[in-house]
Amino acid sequence: MDVPVRQDHRPPAFGEGLTLAVDDGCVHLHHPTPLRTLGNALVGEGLGWARDFCNFHVDKDYDGQAPAEDLRAWLAARGIAQGEALAMMTAVSLTRLALVSADVGDAGKPRVLAAVTAGVGNAVDITAPATGDPRLVAGTINAQVFVDGHLTDGAMVNAALSATEAKVQALAACGVRDPEHDTPATGTSTDCLAIAATQCGTSTPYAGSGTRLGRAIGAAVYRAVRESLAKEGPS
Repeated sequence: MDVPVRQDHRPPAFGEGLTLAVDDGCVHLHHPTPLRTLGNALVGEGLGWARDFCNFHVDKDYDGQAPAEDLRAWLAARGIAQGEALAMMTAVSLTRLALVSADVGDAGKPRVLAAVTAGVGNAVDITAPATGDPRLVAGTINAQVFVDGHLTDGAMVNAALSATEAKVQALAACGVRDPEHDTPATGTSTDCLAIAATQCGTSTPYAGSGTRLGRAIGAAVYRAVRESLAKEGPS
């Protein structure tokens, strides 16, 4: 994979040190110190720590038999250490990147940033029957949610729930439906989510809808999904 010329962007409104670089092949967010992570990315899955967060673009006909190995090769081509990297992929144009920040509302409380690329070419209603469903990877919603705060492992899961609930609401607001069943879509069949926390400040065990942090995550993800879907570019 050839590495395109990188274009540095103004750092997003989030805490200290987070930087953003975007080119035709990758959205790359970097933090100088490792962040606590939770997600289903092929590289950096589960609970862990990461400094580099990459969303790689692939052709809509990508049919890699070993996608995790491809991601590791692309990281290596960019000189990114794999031991502290979280990487996902999407066929959605990276011009659809949406960055939305939100404040929790209390002085000294965490700030939230959502980085989303969204396409709904394979929108799915997860409650509908899967028998005979032919969809594969035509489009996806990739979301990376950064929290400038200290989350317990339970709060990390809370944050993932809050982000997912907000994504579903955003799809409903956009009228996205599962084309196989003509029911409201809850996501796509290849969605990827990562939560990343700086682990600075006082530890919090909660990040669900009953907390200001959970509501901030929800607000950021909701807006980011809607903004990404509204942008021009292949989805």
